[in-house]
Amino acid sequence: MPSSTRASGTGSALAGPAALAGAPVAAPALARPWPWYVDVWAQMLRRKPLGVAGGVIVLVMLAAALGADVLSPYGYAETSLRERLQSTSAAHWLGTDQLGRDLLTRIVYGARISLYVGFGAIALGSLLATILGVGTAYFGGRVDLWVQRGVDAWMAFPALLLLMTILSLLGPSVLNITLVLGVAFGIQNSRIIRGVALTIKEHTYVEGARALGSGHVRVTATHILPNVLPTIIVVATTGLSTVILTEASLSFLGLGVPPPYPTWGGMLSLAGLDHMYQAPWMAIWPAVALSLAVFGFNMLGDALRDLLDPRLRGG
Repeated sequence: MPSSTRASGTGSALAGPAALAGAPVAAPALARPWPWYVDVWAQMLRRKPLGVAGGVIVLVMLAAALGADVLSPYGYAETSLRERLQSTSAAHWLGTDQLGRDLLTRIVYGARISLYVGFGAIALGSLLATILGVGTAYFGGRVDLWVQRGVDAWMAFPALLLLMTILSLLGPSVLNITLVLGVAFGIQNSRIIRGVALTIKEHTYVEGARALGSGHVRVTATHILPNVLPTIIVVATTGLSTVILTEASLSFLGLGVPPPYPTWGGMLSLAGLDHMYQAPWMAIWPAVALSLAVFGFNMLGDALRDLLDPRLRGG
């Protein structure tokens, strides 16, 4: 018995390391193979149905704007006085205006203008807001003091009145509207990014990076900017609807893109008001398109804010 026990114990002792050496070792847990933004969209599909609806509206709007030349058989300035002020028909799904132009075609081309101005102004404004917000928060002192007093002075004036004044001096055009709206968006939203950057600046890892000899550019680009990026995305997405609505307001007041190129605000302005009772569809359909665009960007921005903001993830 003792010998057999000893033999079995020796055999198990000899077999143990061999078995361990031949056994497959469990691989360490790997990171997810997809990027973070795919995870954000997956969470939106599960938790934010209104955000998904807003995203669908935005995608349809983008597709219509990009494919306007293919979707409509008419030109946006193509007139036909024999077909003026016609209601919905097989040839003109949304009717025609006072010059016989197809209303659906003009709305689709108006979406192109709204998106061009919106995305251009948001890109310029986000860049300006990031430079002002992160720069003043990081350096502080007199730089922060003087820049923020300038922001206070800008925000002291009524926004629409200030934009009308600037555009009346520069003249209405797509480029001027995009630049003016972008600068206004950047100055107003630099406060939000500055507040987030001030919080991140006080973290220990930022102080550790400085202690290790990292320069200002490296600390800002490596440690502060990536943590501010979710806030920039949320501010940009929610600001798109405001920029589109402001562009429509300026076009309604006659300071938008000059005719004959169609804009939703311009379609609601003179022709829509003059023919409101005779042809109500001239004002109804541009208003519906503008409302859907604002709703889509607002819902998408709210959903992204809830998913990207760490303070709201548990809500």
